[in-house]
Amino acid sequence: MATRTLADAPARTTAAPSAITARAVTKTFEGKGKLVHALSDVDLEIEAGQFVSLIGPSGCGKSTLLKMIAGLLTPSTGTVAIDGATVTEPLPQIGVAFQKPTLLRWRNVLDNICLPLDIDGTRDAEGEARAVDLLGLMGLAGFEKHHPKELSGGMEQRVAIARSLITQPSLLLMDEPFGALDEFTREDLNDELLRVWQHEPKTVVFVTHSISEAVFLSDRVVVMSARPGRVHANIPVELPRPRERALRNTPEFYEAIRHVRAVLDDARAGERKGER
Repeated sequence: MATRTLADAPARTTAAPSAITARAVTKTFEGKGKLVHALSDVDLEIEAGQFVSLIGPSGCGKSTLLKMIAGLLTPSTGTVAIDGATVTEPLPQIGVAFQKPTLLRWRNVLDNICLPLDIDGTRDAEGEARAVDLLGLMGLAGFEKHHPKELSGGMEQRVAIARSLITQPSLLLMDEPFGALDEFTREDLNDELLRVWQHEPKTVVFVTHSISEAVFLSDRVVVMSARPGRVHANIPVELPRPRERALRNTPEFYEAIRHVRAVLDDARAGERKGER
């Protein structure tokens, strides 16, 4: 029997990609008797359908900003809006993938992917067929009945990404989803993620510490300064799409990486200068 992929599946209704707006967003945490200023006056606009990466020093608030877009945290001041509506709680049109796959060990792969459908009571034959389609796209056809203990780390992360896509979200938020993987597996998953995004257009916000990953994936790279995090620069990535693996070996790719690194170094230099 031929392997099914998402591209072979019947067309299903998918929500239009969402637009994101952050206005004067700050976030302060209180712990152990002192305040930690994670973000300060963040202004950011992400157009519907864009793939945008957030990059910056550790602790600069990238993940905090992502969680506020997801509705998992609220700003101390300022607003985050999706399609013009202020975010106050998690929304059904948002899919989220974190660095750790956090699969349920007692559920098989198919049931892990269908977990969001089980939670909202919408699991049916069509949803299960989509889960199988997503597994095909992720290179895991035939693994529906396997359990997490039978998978490698990279395979587990593929399952987690499929789970984040099962509800056909208009917005996908990804917090260093490939950070713990080896370079070869990471590149494979970058390729597969772009195939998913190209087949079902959606807005993607992607947190990473890898400059090359940000450049390869993104329409735009947002460079953030050290804590309290601010938007230091918005850098358009002027590389053609669709992007294939061979792009990583081109002078244009290396030049784009060099440019982002220079801007990131500038952000760090400005922060050090401000501390003196």
